[in-house]
Amino acid sequence: MSEKYSSEFKAKVALEAVAQGRSVIEKIAQKHDVSEDDIIEWAAQLQNEASQIFTTETAHADEDVNEEVDITTENEEFAGAVEHGVMSDTLNYNKLIFWSTLGTALVIIFVIGLVYFSQYSLFEAQKQVSAQSGYSEVQELKAEQDQELNSFGVVDLEEGIYRIPIDSAISRIATD
Repeated sequence: MSEKYSSEFKAKVALEAVAQGRSVIEKIAQKHDVSEDDIIEWAAQLQNEASQIFTTETAHADEDVNEEVDITTENEEFAGAVEHGVMSDTLNYNKLIFWSTLGTALVIIFVIGLVYFSQYSLFEAQKQVSAQSGYSEVQELKAEQDQELNSFGVVDLEEGIYRIPIDSAISRIATD
C-alpha cells in the first residue's frame, strides 16, 4: 500500500509525524488520507536511514571535487582566461615606460628640491642666529680695538696728543 506514494511525499509525512510525536499520528493520517501504520513505517524508515542521508551527501561532495568540467566557447579570450585563471592583459609598453620614467623623474626632482630647501633653510637660520648673537658683536668690537691699537691717529688736537701703533710705542720705549 505504501508503494503508491512518492518518496518526497513519504519524507514530508514522516518528518511531520516525527516532529509532532505519536499522539498526533492519527490526525496526520486523516489529514493526508494515509493509514497510521504507513506513517509509523515511514517514520521508522526515516529514523533508521537518516544518518545515510548525510553520508551520501558527503560522498557526492567528494565526487564533485574530483570532477572535471569541459567548457566550450567561441570567445578565445574567455577560454584562455578560464584555462589560466586570469584574463590576458595586453599592455602598452611604450605608455608604461613613459609614465614610469616621468613619475621617477618627478620624484627625483621633488627630493632634490627638498634637499635644496632644507639647506637654504639651515643657512638662513644660521645667518639669523649669528646676527642675533653677542659673539659677533664682541668680534666686531675686538676688530675695532685692534685697528685703533695698530694705527696712527689724533687723540686730542688742542693738547697735542697723538696715537701711534702699539708695536711702535713698545719699540721706542725699549730703545730709550
